[in-house]
Amino acid sequence: MKYLKLALIAATAAIFIAACGQAANTPVVNNTAPKANQNAATPAPVAEVASGQELYAKNCMICHKDTGKGGKVTIEGKSIDPDDITTAKMKEKADEKFVGYINDGFPDDGMPAFKDKLTADQVKAIIKHIRTLQGS
Repeated sequence: MKYLKLALIAATAAIFIAACGQAANTPVVNNTAPKANQNAATPAPVAEVASGQELYAKNCMICHKDTGKGGKVTIEGKSIDPDDITTAKMKEKADEKFVGYINDGFPDDGMPAFKDKLTADQVKAIIKHIRTLQGS
């Protein structure tokens, strides 16, 4: 019986020592910010978006509407049906494609060319606004 008490005391002491030697069970906090998605679109500066919005309103909105959805309109007696520039298909198009569309237009479809009316920076600002209409 004496050996049983001694064994029980030794076992209890071993458990106590082992428990005290373990690290506290506290959660590890990660203080680093998550990495940004490398493929995500870079948000345009506020002033650039505002400029693009003004240019869009002045040059594009009459046909493509304030939402970019387009739809049938009559301009100078001609009925046209501008594209919805907010579709997934249009969203996939590269900015360079939009530069071409804006600069060269689609005269047969009623879209004028703006290459002699807008600077390259103005065209880029309009495209940035179009991207905001697309939810980018």
